[in-house]
Amino acid sequence: MKDFVSKDVENAIRGVTEKLGISLDEKLQKEYQNGKHPGLLMYEKLEKPALEIPCIQKYLIGATTYLKQPCQFYDIYRSCRHVIFIQILNNALNIVIDRVNNYEPRIERLLEESLYDGFESVLYEIVVASVYAKIADVKYVVFLDEKDAKTPELEIILNNDNLFVECKKFNRNSDIVNQIRDTVRDKAKLTLDTFAAMNQSALIEVAFHIDPKVVSEFAIRDACVESFRNRSLIFEKEITVSVKPLNRQKFDEYLLYPSPKYYWERYGYKTNDEWFGITSAMKARFAHHIDVEGVDYEPASTWLDDVDFECALKWKLTDEDIIWKYKRLGYSLIFDGLNQLQAKGQNSVLHVWFERDNSLGHRQNELLDFFYRLWSSQRDIFGWIVFNETILNVSVDGRFDLIEHAHPIRGPGATTEDPFVTGVFSDDKQRIKDGEFGIGNILPDIDEC
Repeated sequence: MKDFVSKDVENAIRGVTEKLGISLDEKLQKEYQNGKHPGLLMYEKLEKPALEIPCIQKYLIGATTYLKQPCQFYDIYRSCRHVIFIQILNNALNIVIDRVNNYEPRIERLLEESLYDGFESVLYEIVVASVYAKIADVKYVVFLDEKDAKTPELEIILNNDNLFVECKKFNRNSDIVNQIRDTVRDKAKLTLDTFAAMNQSALIEVAFHIDPKVVSEFAIRDACVESFRNRSLIFEKEITVSVKPLNRQKFDEYLLYPSPKYYWERYGYKTNDEWFGITSAMKARFAHHIDVEGVDYEPASTWLDDVDFECALKWKLTDEDIIWKYKRLGYSLIFDGLNQLQAKGQNSVLHVWFERDNSLGHRQNELLDFFYRLWSSQRDIFGWIVFNETILNVSVDGRFDLIEHAHPIRGPGATTEDPFVTGVFSDDKQRIKDGEFGIGNILPDIDEC
């Protein structure tokens, strides 16, 4: 778990810009916080931003906006990512520039990347290199040239041996996750429009027992209307539906929306509970919370002043086969990483970063399935595979949290009882002993700490 103060974020922003020889685009940052570019920091697989800028600028803008509170436009969910990883990047650069050879090409790639997935893959390589460089038995670390696709990322020069390290990062969202979420959003639109036409605010809960793409949007709408009118749970073969009316709110102050606090207190929704997602419709007045007079555009706002109508639809999947597809990792990426290590001998480590979808929970079964495939094939010679699993979360009280679970697999070429490195995103003082493989330690909500 990670906690910090604003000063840490300020130091990280300053440190990253100085070490990379860049500066924050202050004009764009101010326009963003004043609501001119609300989609600027969107993950490209969810929505393509109107402006294409280097991803490092997205991180600097997102983190700086956190420091500028309150402001007209504040996406608390996306700021969480930028605030946490800009600090991790800054700490890693301190070590890499001082102790790692041939890091310059990685820095160039980091500055060139405009997409989150590509940028964060390079960030991961830099972070992993920094952790190995701190080990007492390591003489030095070198980034290998990337001309040959079969060359691993790093060579670790030990006192008595050399160790080769490859890094692979899974995209934040897989294609099937995006497809299902887009499908549910599209299928829910008719229902949300129907309640809007009725001017009836409501909280809707839908469990899909089959693939949502084969469920009729009319069937969803009809079941929701029936549940609302009869005040009853509707259970059908394809879906289960429950609808409750929402009473009109009176605001004593402006409320941040969307936010974990609003979602929890109004809709009973958290990103780490049973629901896979939420989609909503709203007729509301948003506040000009901060003075943005003189601008030549209508500023977007994330501050609710009053709401005339709101309808939120929470959804989840129950079919185990669909959930398996939703959760599974693409094994081909992992085997590609192992292939890059084959020519370098047995003393090698593959680090794999994936992010946990909070609603789905751990991926122990999926990791064990990969392990059994690996064991049955008996063709890959390696020392260790270490899965670095991260969980990003914003608490109801607005605290940013990063949890990392490390899941190591010992290979036939391992020369040590334990891997040199397991966790990479948390420092030694924060790290606790790894829990059960594929699950990790069960930690309390950061608000409880």
